[in-house]
Amino acid sequence: MKESIKKNVDVVYDVVLKNGRVIDAETYTDGIFNVGIIGDKIATISAEELKGKDVVDATGKIVCPGFIDLHAHSQNIGSNRIQAFDGLTTALDLESGVLPVSEFYENCAKEGRPINYGASAAWGGARIVTFSPQKAVNGKPVPSVEWFLGAFDATEWVMSVAEGENLQKILDMTEEGLKEGGIGVGVPWGYAPGAGMKELLGIWQLAKKYNVPTYTHIQNLSMIDPNSGTKNIVEMIGLAASTGAKTHICHLNSVSLRDIPLTSQLIKTAQAAGIPLTTEAYAYGSGNGPLGAAEFDPEDVRERLAIDWSDLTAIKTMKDFQTKEEVVKAIKEDPNLSTVVHYLREDDNAHDASLLDMSVLFPGAAVVTDGLPYTTAEGKFFHSNEWPLPEGLSNHPRAAGNYCRFLRKWVRERGVISWMEAMRHTSLNAAKILEDSIPEMKNKARIQVGADADILVFDPETVSEQADFRNPAKLSTGMHHVIINGTFLIRDEKLDTNALPGKPIRGKITA
Repeated sequence: MKESIKKNVDVVYDVVLKNGRVIDAETYTDGIFNVGIIGDKIATISAEELKGKDVVDATGKIVCPGFIDLHAHSQNIGSNRIQAFDGLTTALDLESGVLPVSEFYENCAKEGRPINYGASAAWGGARIVTFSPQKAVNGKPVPSVEWFLGAFDATEWVMSVAEGENLQKILDMTEEGLKEGGIGVGVPWGYAPGAGMKELLGIWQLAKKYNVPTYTHIQNLSMIDPNSGTKNIVEMIGLAASTGAKTHICHLNSVSLRDIPLTSQLIKTAQAAGIPLTTEAYAYGSGNGPLGAAEFDPEDVRERLAIDWSDLTAIKTMKDFQTKEEVVKAIKEDPNLSTVVHYLREDDNAHDASLLDMSVLFPGAAVVTDGLPYTTAEGKFFHSNEWPLPEGLSNHPRAAGNYCRFLRKWVRERGVISWMEAMRHTSLNAAKILEDSIPEMKNKARIQVGADADILVFDPETVSEQADFRNPAKLSTGMHHVIINGTFLIRDEKLDTNALPGKPIRGKITA
């Protein structure tokens, strides 16, 4: 038995999870134990019977750490509740981030959150205010992904090169976000192709100064040189090597497209040389973004992504495009139109499935969602806290089913990895990517004495996503109990709508 597993049969615990299969990927614990919780912490893990005020029979279920999403754009109560049914106990918006950071945390604390939350400092937000000031509200960014996506009808921030005073303003605003506790710097470079290497170098130097990662959506969604995604991966390696800043490459699956054998090998070679690189992927061969983004430019999108027009699907109508003219017309009408791009057909093509495996199962990588907020039939983001969510909302199904899909498909059905390794990809890897910069993450993603009581109890025989492109908000099944900081958010697969036990995950505040 591991040293971290303690026994104490004299204490009466607040909650006891009885007779479950406890899996902890860090200590390689995998056995039948009882877990005792006091307050918001795991107090004991024992093979002996425990006394508890609230005893839950977990026989036949897996008891594991809650999942951690490093790439969750949906920072609202309704989305968080759906995420919890998919096993998420922590959702962080790190790729795009927010500004002002302090306002984001204040807003979340005021409203309350079902699960743990946090965000990085938004380099993109700084660019928008600097080059497209008409998008600012009272002279500053708005700390939400809706505001960021709403700026895609302005081209100045997308294409302008930052120099002199403008560059300094961007760096100063980004640094202020770090001083306010941003969890690193979000760098959606792919949406601002005008940003140059000197600007990025300044951002990487800031990240190194504050000992936090950058989280980058690389510049070129393309397999065609001279401006291929492979080129950008090499540039990321160069920035990490030259500055020493931790460099996280977002959604390796979608930015690599069909070049994943090449890009994954580049990252592995750089990691072996000691260069501080990490990455992530989601469990689908399709992505999601605003149709008016530069990376969906209809002039060459089919060639760059090796797709056809029918591989582009408008979220609002769930209809596939058929011609270039339809895409051009849609962009003119609504450049912010949320659109799905199918760059792999992994459910129908064995080779595509193997390509997705290379990113999703990349050693040390975190499984993420890249999930956006839900939209109404009118194309507006849905903000109400009503439960259950109304029918007719649109989204990519990864926002509701990414993690349970990973468990169903990669573990139970295909047997590609073990349950132990699945816990590593869904939870522990994410915590380890962050914990050098955010020490509190050392208490997440573990079923160990003293760890935060963010715990899942799920049925390995039934856990599965239910969401699809036609029903993207359908709840995943199999998560019998979801505990956040010692509090049941979901019990017996039923949500407690009064529970808001989420806590902030935040960097050091120096402002």
